[in-house]
Amino acid sequence: MAYRLLGHENIEEFLKRVASEQVAKAIADLEGADDDLHEAVHEFRKRCKKIRGLVRLVRPGFADYSAENAWFRDLAGELSALRDATSMQESVASLVEHYADDLDEGAFAGIDDWLGERRETMTEEREARDKVDGIRAELPEALGRIEGWRLDAAGPDALEAGLAKTYRRARRAMAVAADDGTSRDFHEWRKRVKYHRYHLRLLTPVWPKVTKARYRETKHLSDLLGDDHDLAVLRATLEEEGGGAADERAALVALSRRRSAELRAEAWSLGRRLFVEKPVRYAARVRSLLEIRNEESLR
Repeated sequence: MAYRLLGHENIEEFLKRVASEQVAKAIADLEGADDDLHEAVHEFRKRCKKIRGLVRLVRPGFADYSAENAWFRDLAGELSALRDATSMQESVASLVEHYADDLDEGAFAGIDDWLGERRETMTEEREARDKVDGIRAELPEALGRIEGWRLDAAGPDALEAGLAKTYRRARRAMAVAADDGTSRDFHEWRKRVKYHRYHLRLLTPVWPKVTKARYRETKHLSDLLGDDHDLAVLRATLEEEGGGAADERAALVALSRRRSAELRAEAWSLGRRLFVEKPVRYAARVRSLLEIRNEESLR
């Protein structure tokens, strides 16, 4: 079934169904780790983020929110280094493609080779495989817990406050990033944008054409901020661990900073439009659309 509210569901049924489906898919992702460990880890981490986005939507009326959010956060965090190993290679490739007209053929090949060897070493380490196997063994436990999840509120009341809170935090994080401009601040904004994006996807049926359009723009914003974060991780890794020749590293770091500035400028322009509405007004509007959707589903 789908990562969205269905016409016949109450909110508690919706919460439990979507969470159970994502956990089942996460188990399947990790069962495929023997074929492609990095892809399996990437998909698994996305499942955990989707679940965390889901529980945020019902957060004010969900007593188990803090424990469940922390459980899925920590589980995904155990595999963050494996994901970063792949994303850094992707960042180098993206830089070379974006600035192809300004670079010589084979630019940053030394760093790319070093990152590739680093990635392969992590893949081959028994510790990484054992960690994946351990996480896979833990996941069925979550299915049992989900069956016992309960909400204090039902209908639109169960969603409005959580929707407003996530939207508000994304808006505040945007303001902090624009004011301070650190990589940490932009990463925090990115996380909040992604949760808002998940909420849009979950609530697509309230007004499909309009919600899908907003979702596409929010995904683009999330991708811009994600690319910036990946570049920040790449810079930090090169500065801490080396890799390639010193002049090659310096050139790559400088180019990555240039690209980050471009990404942040585009993100700021898009973010101002997406988050121009006040949180309470935004959430109330979605609540009204949800009530209309509920009325129509009963006809």
